[in-house]
Amino acid sequence: MAKLFGTSGIRGLYPSEVSPSLGFKLGCVLAEVFEGECVLGMDGRVTSHILELAVACGLMSCGCKALRIGLTPLPTLAYAVKRSGAGFGVMVTASHNPPNYNGFKVYRSGGWELMPEDEELIEEKLASESYELKSWSDVGFYEDYSRVLAEYIGEVVDYVAEGRPLKGELKVVVDCANGPASLVTPKVLSALGVRVLAVNAQIDGFFPGREPEPRPDVLRELGLYVKGVGAALGLAHDGDADRVAVLNSDGSFVFNDRIIAYMAKRAVEEGLGKVVITTIDTSRCIDEVVERLGGEVVRTKLGKTHVELVKRSSVALAAEPWKIIDPRWGPWADGIMSSAKLVYDLAERRCSLKELLKDIPEYPQVRENFPCPHELKREVMRVVEEELEGAIGDVSEVWTYDGVRVNRRSGGWILIRASGTEPKIRLYAEAKSTEELREIVERGRGLIARALKLKA
Repeated sequence: MAKLFGTSGIRGLYPSEVSPSLGFKLGCVLAEVFEGECVLGMDGRVTSHILELAVACGLMSCGCKALRIGLTPLPTLAYAVKRSGAGFGVMVTASHNPPNYNGFKVYRSGGWELMPEDEELIEEKLASESYELKSWSDVGFYEDYSRVLAEYIGEVVDYVAEGRPLKGELKVVVDCANGPASLVTPKVLSALGVRVLAVNAQIDGFFPGREPEPRPDVLRELGLYVKGVGAALGLAHDGDADRVAVLNSDGSFVFNDRIIAYMAKRAVEEGLGKVVITTIDTSRCIDEVVERLGGEVVRTKLGKTHVELVKRSSVALAAEPWKIIDPRWGPWADGIMSSAKLVYDLAERRCSLKELLKDIPEYPQVRENFPCPHELKREVMRVVEEELEGAIGDVSEVWTYDGVRVNRRSGGWILIRASGTEPKIRLYAEAKSTEELREIVERGRGLIARALKLKA
């Protein structure tokens, strides 16, 4: 069996890569690997209900009780695992991927994502189909757990506002991406005392409003709406709401690294810790802000901030672009709670988002994708590993723990890595000037094009 777990759980095309059969087998294996009950939820994709039922059948066939939320944002599922004391949780979701994809995200007790060794064990058991169906008298059963949505909304509001609701003067646009954020984010912000204008708030697995990935190019129309209605800011989720992208009142896109830097600054200043964990693809603005306050930035692979979080104490914040973990709230990425914190800060300080972020450096950035079949990724990345440092020049450091990132003495950098969730090679770059950024990106594009041509 090919490797199933990527950067963020299991994802693939339905039904060729992710099927009801796989869902059933996964449920069986998880019932044997973990102890206790399982919290089960799903996003709004067309195939999610089929896959959720398949996982539930596998769980119950091997004696596990399934606490079924139904449609839910991913952060609520992780929260539910922690709140219920369940042994583990499974979310049927493909996050920001296109509608023909689906997948599975598994959480350990406490709302923790799986560790690499957990993923290896699950893959081994799936490959060997080493599980035993229980007799008729020992099968598991399911229980409705949809009430946890209301519990989550209440706890987010209490955590963020600390008993100090706002006065309803702030107007915020929330784009729910036709996903289950529609059930939660508008209610959270309204309960905080914010005037909410919700768009794409009807759950629809075809994603008719926009693509589920909240990229700048996808959110142009939302930006026009935010500006047109005079909102203080815009918030845009992905398909399951572990992510959130942010727009200024003029509709312009705020690069999420600046939001991470702001949240990190806030956490370090409040004395919540000195360590900020982030990923290899994030901006140097985070380092500048955190180090200015006497803190330390630790970088890791995409999708693995939780692995570093387990290892370290005094962690103020952990984040990758669009996905922020507040360790005091829980060890999961939560686009809903982080949205609420940002909105609350903005309202309480009575300033614009640009004013709120005025102390956060802003550097030109580029993020691009290049189609690449999964079977060619390894060979393409081998060429990148051999040639990127020489192609970029002025090198100060090279990081190779997740693709290849070349840092320049000037402060500019480029990262090229294979996507862990889609058939793509990704390019990320940043520089202090648009001229240097253009130069770096052109060199990176040229190398990727050569590598793809060589290996095609």
